[in-house]
Order: sequence, then structure tokens, then C-alpha cells
Amino acid sequence: MRLMAAKSPKGAVPRREQMLYERARSMVMRQAFPQIEQLRIELAFDDNRSLPLSPQVHTLYPAAAAFFRFACPCADCDGDFDLAEAVTALSKSGTLASRGRLTCNGSRGDRPPGRATCAVSLDYRLTSVQARTRSDRC
Repeated sequence: MRLMAAKSPKGAVPRREQMLYERARSMVMRQAFPQIEQLRIELAFDDNRSLPLSPQVHTLYPAAAAFFRFACPCADCDGDFDLAEAVTALSKSGTLASRGRLTCNGSRGDRPPGRATCAVSLDYRLTSVQARTRSDRC
């Protein structure tokens, strides 16, 4: 019996490759946000269905890529969530945490024609640990 490989949704591979390329070319956290020693990104997805989507947690340190786009968790969706503005606003505000809600900007193959817009929403929470200055250290 021959097993068939699962086909990836149309457009998923180029989207993934593009995101990997952009992540590789992005600055690191210590260059983009030198005042942030650690950034915790909590993502909770909701598609208004009975089964919840798995939440995600990302912790970024100074050597991590300063890349804040996350693919929609639906395999047949070509959209993503971009938190770059939220991270920039958090770093400029001087506060240690922020939260917000975004809606997926993609389209899904399992929707009827004309209603292909993805309905997944994202509730995010950003928590930062600010880098200590030399005078703070003993």
C-alpha cells in the first residue's frame, strides 16, 4: 500500500518561505530595541467555533530576530498577524505590558466563494523586561 503525502494548501509554501526570508533579514532585538532585555508574546486565537485553537507563547531575548509576524494557525489560510507596531509602541511608551486584538488579514480555502475571508481573531499580550542601566547594577 502506497501512502500519499499530505498536500499543503495552495500558497502556504511560498508564504512560509517569504516569512523565513524576512525573519532571516530582520535586525536582532538588541539592535532594534536595545532597552528590552526580554519580550514575552502571548497569542490566543479564536475562530468562533466550538474547539479552541492552541495558544502560543514566544519569549525573545537580545539575540533573537526582531520579527513579529505570526502565521494564522489555520492551515488553509494565507494570512498572518503583524505585531511590529504593537511592539514598537510598547518600547516607546516605557510601559512593561500591553495587550490588544487583531483580525486575520487572509483568506481561507474552506470558505464559500465570496466569503473566503478568514474569521480568526488574535488576542495578544506583550510583556517586556527592560534592560538595566549600568547605574542600576551593583
